[in-house]
Amino acid sequence: MSVATQLRRLAVLTSAAALTLTGVAVTPASADVIPIPVSYKVTGSTTVKKTGSAMKLGPGSLKGNLLIDDQTGSVGLSADLALPPSQADISLLSGIFRIKAKVKVTPLGPATGTIADGDLVTHAKANMEIYDIWAGPIIPVIPLPTVPGSCKTKTPLDLTLSAHDIDITAPAITVTGTYTIPEFSNCFIADIALGALVSGPGNTISLDLASDAALK
Repeated sequence: MSVATQLRRLAVLTSAAALTLTGVAVTPASADVIPIPVSYKVTGSTTVKKTGSAMKLGPGSLKGNLLIDDQTGSVGLSADLALPPSQADISLLSGIFRIKAKVKVTPLGPATGTIADGDLVTHAKANMEIYDIWAGPIIPVIPLPTVPGSCKTKTPLDLTLSAHDIDITAPAITVTGTYTIPEFSNCFIADIALGALVSGPGNTISLDLASDAALK
């Protein structure tokens, strides 16, 4: 790729990203990387493969920067994802037995990613905590004891989400992926139940990223 082509590509990317943030000044952090602030409202859902139960996610936020290399024109992403606790409602035996619980996903650092050839790929690690667990036939009225902040996955969730043929100037982007829910620990009698019901691979997640600029 020639220098002229790289500069044209950089100019297009910078202008396109800037359109999503009207009035935001872009200041190079170094001679090589140009950070462009981005901010999104995040909503979505995740489905546990073992039970087929879906859980709504958000509304939360994704705030950070696109990172544009002014030499190569490559585009990266570093942003903080924040999601509020969600309500899980698991129905078993055709609804005869039900479990409800609060689920909190806490990222262990910024989500990182790349945009190449129109495809966005992001990576993030997070802890999953389950609390306020209730179970019972028909109506979940029996509390399962847990210590606040202790009933978590033994290892972090590894989340890789992607979107194809994205338009960076679009008001919304949808990213999807599959992930594994590890075994749980420190959940007392719920350890075995949670492992049997939700732990395992093949769970799906879809997040809609709506640009804050588009919401105004």
